Amino acid sequence: MAADETTTPEPAQVPLAPLPDHRNVHTPWWQELWHRHAHVITPLRARGLQCDIEFGLSTYNVRVSLPDDSYLVISPPHDPPSERPPGDPEGWIATREHPDDQTLFEVIYDSAPSNDPGAPQRPEARHGGSAQPLIEAIDHRLAQLGLLPPPVLPHENSHVPPAQPSPLPPRVLPPASPKATPPARRTP
Repeated sequence: MAADETTTPEPAQVPLAPLPDHRNVHTPWWQELWHRHAHVITPLRARGLQCDIEFGLSTYNVRVSLPDDSYLVISPPHDPPSERPPGDPEGWIATREHPDDQTLFEVIYDSAPSNDPGAPQRPEARHGGSAQPLIEAIDHRLAQLGLLPPPVLPHENSHVPPAQPSPLPPRVLPPASPKATPPARRTP
């Protein structure tokens, strides 16, 4: 077979979990926060996990609903207050909590820099505000707990509609570029 006859499969689009259902979804400030946290939210939504943005103690947090009614709170460090913009922290802290069981509190990931010289160095601290190690740690822990929903691909379930772009408001999305989306390939 000649090299120019080989084809590479196009990556399949994975359906994303739906946007939250509340009135703030259509406000400019919420849309901006959603956009600033997209690098954390989108991989989790691709795993079927519903996410939202909420205001925590002193920061904006990503709240992730889990299948067992527990949830994750993904936030930047609370102390000391940071001058960095939302979505670009010095580090991430991910905890698992349950609204009805206060004994269920678990730190899944903590890459926040430590200001205490006597504190032991956490291995995650070297990753700082990078989202990829955070997502990997969440994946690992949720898989251990059996809480990571199995991916449902459009071709595996006829009840799943074709993947649609995230219904983010137009003012948040960058203008479409003809180079950004490859043309659809027709199969015989």
